[in-house]
Amino acid sequence: MFFCIRTRLCYILAALPIAVFALSGGPPYNVLGWLAVKFVFNPFKRENEKTEYLTKLPKRQGEQPQMGTFAVPQRQRDRCRPRRRKKCKLMAEHDLFFTRNAQIANRPPSMLEKYTDAAHVCIGVLLTAVAAQMKRKICHAHGTSDHSIHVTLSLIDCKRAIESGWGQRFSLAGTKLFKDLTLGHLPAIPLEYILVYAPRNEEEIQVVMQIVKASGYCVQVRYPLGRLK
Repeated sequence: MFFCIRTRLCYILAALPIAVFALSGGPPYNVLGWLAVKFVFNPFKRENEKTEYLTKLPKRQGEQPQMGTFAVPQRQRDRCRPRRRKKCKLMAEHDLFFTRNAQIANRPPSMLEKYTDAAHVCIGVLLTAVAAQMKRKICHAHGTSDHSIHVTLSLIDCKRAIESGWGQRFSLAGTKLFKDLTLGHLPAIPLEYILVYAPRNEEEIQVVMQIVKASGYCVQVRYPLGRLK
């Protein structure tokens, strides 16, 4: 009880300078303003994400798949689903990728979809803001259904993947619905969280894995444990 009261009191005290400066037109240009920005505003700062890893992403051929009517779980439902052999190939490539990079990512059950494992950044790896918001989650594949993949990308890569026809934003991206309904147990879903369509052939499997690799890069700062393999 004491810890909860103390934590809430700290939040209130931290919010006071923000409220004062907001009402007065911003922080003053002096030492007081510098200290306030340094220790009160900066901890909430999110970096201006300009990093891109999908520099050579081809256009996806054909029409985009039709999607289910429910917001969750987000799934595609038409003929664009891969055949059985391609499904096995995709999951084998996906599993092998994270096995090769076990020093960076582990595979606990997904916090958003408990019926599948999800790749998470290992403890000790310095996170980007979007990875911290997603509670270390990188991606998860829907291996028991349509074999699409949910991934977290940088803003530039997210835009490029969508414009190239490889996916679309998660239905509830940019909302705090999950976080509010679970009292903080689940994360607020960032705008950079997208669904990548299931690949239909060998070439598309390689492109999808390229997107998964970009997701692995965008959630860690300066690749402290080496580049992804």
